[in-house]
Amino acid sequence: MNEKPVIVVGGGLIGVTTLYELVSRNIPAVLLEGRNGLAEETSFANGGMLTPSMPDPWNGPGVLGHLLSSVFDPHSAMKLRLHAIPGLSIWGLQFLRNASKDRHRAATQANYLLSAYSKYLMDELRGRLDLDYDSSSLGTMKVFPTEEAMGRPIAIAEMLKSLGLRFEILDREETIKVEPQLGNVKEKIAGALRFPDDGSGDAHLFALAIAQQAVAAGGEIRTGVSVRRLLADGARITGVETAEGPIQGSRVILANGVFAPQLALSVGVRLPIKPAKGYSATLDMTGFKEVPKVPIIDDAMHAAVVPLGTRLRFAGTAEFTGYDTQIRQDRVDNLFGLFERLYPDLAVKVDRNQMQGWAGLRPISADGKAFIGESRIEGLWINAGHGHLGWTMAVGSAALLVDLMSCERPRVDVMPFSPRRIS
Repeated sequence: MNEKPVIVVGGGLIGVTTLYELVSRNIPAVLLEGRNGLAEETSFANGGMLTPSMPDPWNGPGVLGHLLSSVFDPHSAMKLRLHAIPGLSIWGLQFLRNASKDRHRAATQANYLLSAYSKYLMDELRGRLDLDYDSSSLGTMKVFPTEEAMGRPIAIAEMLKSLGLRFEILDREETIKVEPQLGNVKEKIAGALRFPDDGSGDAHLFALAIAQQAVAAGGEIRTGVSVRRLLADGARITGVETAEGPIQGSRVILANGVFAPQLALSVGVRLPIKPAKGYSATLDMTGFKEVPKVPIIDDAMHAAVVPLGTRLRFAGTAEFTGYDTQIRQDRVDNLFGLFERLYPDLAVKVDRNQMQGWAGLRPISADGKAFIGESRIEGLWINAGHGHLGWTMAVGSAALLVDLMSCERPRVDVMPFSPRRIS
């Protein structure tokens, strides 16, 4: 049997998990990555949290006012840069149209079901393959300065409770009991929401580990191979054009995040995905005896302090600024400011000059849901547009996609994620 391998474009979290899922089901596959290494872009230094508890898209009701005010607010959690507005015109209208209460609720519910399924598969995979990626199963906790600030997050959690979300509403004392290192700011915390089923880990380490497993199972990975465009014969995919020449294949999977739309457009498929820049800063805490153990999230800032083995990572914010990945010091300073507010005694002991700053582009879909499935072009499959949930959804999205490719019944409703919803 001389079956042509499935071509997976993109070597980040979504790409490597998709490759692994394919070859683990005995489907020949080759992954193409333009960079010389894997998971060196959006997956490299993300927030590190696996959060089915945070499935709500960023375009919630009232987002327009927030974006407009952010233009002149350097500390805004979600920031719109003026120069990016022309490139967001059509996508932006779709983004705002999907910010209605009903659409946002439906997207939140669909995202939760896929996220929870993915987290279940991730836990099973970690145990079966004995993967080491600085993982933790201590859950996550959102802290709030006032009881009023807890209102909307509690409402979302209550909405998802019937779908399986577990959470605890904690008062000040209970919050400190879960994370004693917050004791120094006790009076500034009104309470918290704890999500025991969330997890955390280093996404880059995981990507490298699962890629190694994929190769051991027969998958092929080719780095330094940039895909320039897709090849098609009418409405059927025939392969990809690379800098090294064409590669033939009857099935191609776009798993390259913010760059998926431009390749899809080469065969006439439109994917409403735009980049939103996120930041992180990482500190090595080796030698510090008393460090946080539980990922702590500031809901208002869309930011978190996440323990990763012997490191602490401060991550978050969203900046609409096109494809610019330049690290702006003021945004990194905002993240360190969160660390100072949560852990003031620890913050004065660290050397800020040792922080490793990073910025990456999250692929945000116009309706807040990923695209998972076959496009209207036969043989062109999409696994992209996961936004802030790429790490959380990676394993589940790969399983869902390969279920569809194998004509097996998916464990999660696929309709909300169909690429054909925008055809």
